[in-house]
Amino acid sequence: MSSIFQGFTKVCTTDFGRFKIKVDSQNIAVGGKNFCVNIALRDDETSLYWLGTEDGGCELNDKLIKGPNTVKMVDLAFSLLRQYYPDRTIVTLFDDSGFSWRGKKNKKFKIQFLNGYLLLHRKTWYEEKFNAKMINSDSYKEYRYKADHNFDDPTKKPAVFDFIDPEAKQLLTPIYQQTNTWGEFIDEMVKKYDNTKYFLMYEWYRNAIYHIFDGIEIHHKWKIDVTQRPIISCKSLTQNGGKKTRKRHNITFSNYDRIEPFYFTPNNL
Repeated sequence: MSSIFQGFTKVCTTDFGRFKIKVDSQNIAVGGKNFCVNIALRDDETSLYWLGTEDGGCELNDKLIKGPNTVKMVDLAFSLLRQYYPDRTIVTLFDDSGFSWRGKKNKKFKIQFLNGYLLLHRKTWYEEKFNAKMINSDSYKEYRYKADHNFDDPTKKPAVFDFIDPEAKQLLTPIYQQTNTWGEFIDEMVKKYDNTKYFLMYEWYRNAIYHIFDGIEIHHKWKIDVTQRPIISCKSLTQNGGKKTRKRHNITFSNYDRIEPFYFTPNNL
């Protein structure tokens, strides 16, 4: 794609919603009243720069985008990347995303997808949804070996573990003492406290990951091969027009500065 490509903003209708898309020489963005996905096109790197559904407005008809449709929305952005920048096949990310919720006195809590989702699912969110891998293949092999084995290894589960939060200690210590492995403990915790598991694990999930993975560094740079993702096609592609849109549609993204981690509510997972 030529460096003088001026880009466009259009409306894309898919089988899961109607989206505003923006493609230019520096960004690919997908959303509704808000752009909820952004891919930054840097000189030497293509990165998933922003993904956020917490504030809504990701679809032009105000449809709530969550769960599988969140994945499809990202794949729509990847499909645009493949169409207009076919040489950019690898999208990088720092897997520091997560989800958030409001607790007592409206206090906001956040859990990372990297450690939090990994503790519950034995994979990060991006691994499970997009087959993401660490850029360093040796680090990824070591990490995957531990993820596939250590949850079921009784030697990785200390006899005593500090859940830090008093309520978590009271509710989870009996389960912890009655189980032999981290995998068994996590399964029983989710079975008994599924609706409150994020609150209960907030204070200690990072320490648990440290024990399970023998203290190895897993905050490495990650990548997604977009050529392995499904193509999301626009059933119709029209000029941005018709209904009046808010000025916030014209949001622009910084070219190179890393933004703060993005978060989902638990209902959007």
